[in-house]
Amino acid sequence: MPIAATMSLGYSLLYASFAYLLPGYQTFKAIEKKGSDDVREWACYWTVLATFYCLQPFIDLVLAWLPFYSVFKLGFLLGLWYPSTKWGQVVYAKAFRPLVASYEADIDKLYMDSRTKLSDMMGQQASTLRVQAGNLSGRATTMLKDIQQKTMNRANKSAARAPAGD
Repeated sequence: MPIAATMSLGYSLLYASFAYLLPGYQTFKAIEKKGSDDVREWACYWTVLATFYCLQPFIDLVLAWLPFYSVFKLGFLLGLWYPSTKWGQVVYAKAFRPLVASYEADIDKLYMDSRTKLSDMMGQQASTLRVQAGNLSGRATTMLKDIQQKTMNRANKSAARAPAGD
């Protein structure tokens, strides 16, 4: 295996471990531990990670040319995950929460409007599909009856042509 592919595989495994696997396990432990504030800490982590994940193509576009960018990105994820740094809570409290809170009403309205429009579209599509399925079913029934009639006619003609024997 070439060195570049090995390095890429190693980076991908580290990235997946620090971004998803280890935090997922820590979240599991926090959920199972009764009376713990750890669930909030991990909720902050997952919120920041989801935001980072959505912004990552744009961040990569701007910063990927920097030397060791991948190492810094991995370090950022490690800092978000590592419990003693609390970067997930810091980024949530200092950046994410104030930004989202200032647009919360607009985001809620956009979400509800989009959900309503999507529901309406799905309802219209379902109605159209029901009509089309009914039409198709009617045509299929007509075709089957026609095939059955033709088969019966052929059977009757064959029986009529057969010599009366015995």
